[in-house]
Amino acid sequence: MGVIQDRAMARLADPVLLGALLEPRARSLVERTHELEYERIDSVSALRVRKVAPQWPLFPLDSRRGNWSQVVPGITRSDFCWEGESTEPVWIDVLAELEVDLVVESDPGGLDSLVVKAVDEYATLDEFRAQFRFLDLDAFMRSHGLVTVEDLRDSGEYLRTEVRLRRPPVFDPSHPANRRTVAVDAAVVVGTFDDVAGAVRAARLVAAAASARPPAPGPFGVRVAPYALAAAFPAPVPPQPPAAGAGLGRAQIESLLEGAGITALFLD
Repeated sequence: MGVIQDRAMARLADPVLLGALLEPRARSLVERTHELEYERIDSVSALRVRKVAPQWPLFPLDSRRGNWSQVVPGITRSDFCWEGESTEPVWIDVLAELEVDLVVESDPGGLDSLVVKAVDEYATLDEFRAQFRFLDLDAFMRSHGLVTVEDLRDSGEYLRTEVRLRRPPVFDPSHPANRRTVAVDAAVVVGTFDDVAGAVRAARLVAAAASARPPAPGPFGVRVAPYALAAAFPAPVPPQPPAAGAGLGRAQIESLLEGAGITALFLD
């Protein structure tokens, strides 16, 4: 890591500066690390940096598989697997523990009522058909070899289930019950303006090294990734490429990293 990257890492280790860079991207940090089941993020109230650790080592899990066979005196075969941490770490330039305050609309669903009734009062096929909204009676009768209403009645007993879903309360953004605080860990790698691909590779290595370790469950949604990935660029990056053959512009870098699931940060 060169002098420019060292200075960038030192700046990113400042919780105030790092928080200011990450706060506009707080929603995407949460969405990339959590799968929302019955929640919808309405807004972000605040982002706080609880802890910053520069040059954090992440040791990937290494596995070895093999087998041992024996023919004499009897045929024996054994398979074995060994797993342990690799001795070569993947380095996270800055690891930040964050807290994000959200306003969330929740709809956990549920049943308000469930009623099962016997269908036994019908004299015609049309009266039977009127009892069910989503039944193709003609196809049902053809598949069971039924022709008349008497055939339908003699073929068995029929039940109708009425399900009423519970309606969620009217969403009130100011209600305390709709506020959540979500913990997110952000793994920031430092890139350079003239090597954007290198920053993408470094972030990919972090994601691959962490993929073997299931993230700890949390109270919000389903946590699907241990780290929200970010790449910081210390050199001033022009909005557009300055000339043919030059490096990427800021908009192109943001678009490229966004497609890779990585948040782009610019230290102007």
